[in-house]
Amino acid sequence: MATSPDNTTTDGISTPFIVVALDFGTTYSGYAFSFIDKPHEILTNQVWNSQKYNLASIKTPTCLLINKTNKDDYRFGYEAEDDYADMQTEDTGEADNYYFFDRFKMELHVQKDISEQMLLYDVKGQSLSAVEVFSTAIKALKDHLWANHIEKNMRDIKMQDIKWVLTIPAIWSAKSKLFMRRCAEKAGLQSKRLCIALEPESAALYCQQKQRTIDEYGTGNSIAKIGQGGNYLVIDIGGGTIDIVAHKKLIHYKVEELCSASGNDCGGTRIDREFMEMMETIVGKNVMDGLKKEYTLDYLDFMRNLEIFKRGVGKRKKETINMSIPLAALNALCKKFGKQSFSEAVSQSKYKTDLIIKGIVLQVQITLAKKKFKSVTDKIVEEIKNVLQRVEGSTIDMFYVVGGCAESNIIQEAIKDSFKDKRIVTPDEPTLAVLKGAVLFGHTPDFVTSRVTRFAYGRRIRPIFNELEHDINRKVESDGENRCINVFDLLMRKNTHCAVGSTHSIEYHTYERNQAKVTVAVYVSENDDTKYIDEEGCEKLGELVVDIPNPTSERRFVHVDFQFGGTELVVTATVKGEITPCTARFELI
Repeated sequence: MATSPDNTTTDGISTPFIVVALDFGTTYSGYAFSFIDKPHEILTNQVWNSQKYNLASIKTPTCLLINKTNKDDYRFGYEAEDDYADMQTEDTGEADNYYFFDRFKMELHVQKDISEQMLLYDVKGQSLSAVEVFSTAIKALKDHLWANHIEKNMRDIKMQDIKWVLTIPAIWSAKSKLFMRRCAEKAGLQSKRLCIALEPESAALYCQQKQRTIDEYGTGNSIAKIGQGGNYLVIDIGGGTIDIVAHKKLIHYKVEELCSASGNDCGGTRIDREFMEMMETIVGKNVMDGLKKEYTLDYLDFMRNLEIFKRGVGKRKKETINMSIPLAALNALCKKFGKQSFSEAVSQSKYKTDLIIKGIVLQVQITLAKKKFKSVTDKIVEEIKNVLQRVEGSTIDMFYVVGGCAESNIIQEAIKDSFKDKRIVTPDEPTLAVLKGAVLFGHTPDFVTSRVTRFAYGRRIRPIFNELEHDINRKVESDGENRCINVFDLLMRKNTHCAVGSTHSIEYHTYERNQAKVTVAVYVSENDDTKYIDEEGCEKLGELVVDIPNPTSERRFVHVDFQFGGTELVVTATVKGEITPCTARFELI
């Protein structure tokens, strides 16, 4: 990007001094940054602390405490957990004045109808606007960075000096990506200074940069090297999803995508669900729902202990492994819903030979614990096989395994046992690979030179009605002509290899006198042969609303460019004959 002597780019945006990445995860979140002149010297918040649990970690839990009447009163991460726990312990009723959201990111993967009107439900089932929740969480990360790093050590840095990078799973829908961009903008991140980084791509860049540093300086522990023309998979196993990309390495550390990103919801929280379903089988769903809503503090303790329990399963050499449980709360709820005690519920369940209660400890047979992992590892292996089938003909030399679950011995062994002919590599700091890679992506957004479209893209049109082609029920009369409504006009096919910046241009025009706006409705579909926008598998991504400067009675023409190949669809517009650029905004509807 060219710059002028006053340190601005050719589009009028000042060159940033610093790149900041926000890694917004399902279970844990964090940020990292580096300066433009020292891109590889990446700094993170050194430690996040929990006073209640006496914990310290390199990321903080993705949870949000927000006041019901004063949305500027919020806490995020360990601070949210600690303060909410204090409110619950003091039992003054203050907790009733707050929402507490935990692990809410996956809603953007699970929900089909993503919109700015979408609601999220907190641990007690109370609803709040999803935009409010996500934007506040992003703002909390931004504010923490500002208070603990910018104001303390970099007072000369202003908001306009920062380029922001927001990480998003590659398998998310186009609508979910747009939703996150809108939330980031609401959190105070300027749209022109914000780029979206796909999580497994960021991890790939991190792995490549680690090897490049070793090649150039001879320092650090070598990770497996991919030569020019070599192919690899990045398998990002996070808290919520598994995200897989297949790359071919090109010259100058650039890569191209071999097939569209793939994945599913088999991250770490899927293992949590396996254990929660076991508990529901033992005591009933009403008991576990009651634990979450009536004994929220105990529920949070239970989930935290489950996280510790999961990490120990793969390393355990003995026949059993222990987990602390909220026994008093479980006993009270069991009695409330017709069972005598938690212990008796266990003794009457199909798990009676695998579980033993000793005080407030649940002793679990290691074979049962590993079985709960197996249902997840089977799906991970299946997803990897699916990707290898899709790139059949391209020899995959190596797997990079990264993410929060990459250090799990059970998951690593399952992958190695299933793909004995592949080299499986877990880089240093696999839990930070996405975060640090996202910082590098902010410096080198052209790392991926081409991508494969995951959807078919189209627009809504109203062509002249053709009796041989169109549905008679969609025939309407407009200005003396018969037209067909809600036709899907294909712009880009699914599974198309697109160089970054590939452009499809279309000209629109006004149809009324003094028309002040032109609206372009954009749709995504699972199928290339979609005929109408209301068919199954087709959904509206959003609308580009173009403001027409100085409307007149004459027909005005608008040139619209659809840019493919990037981490998100970019749509821009120009009104013909105007010196002043028009205002165009892409709205999520």
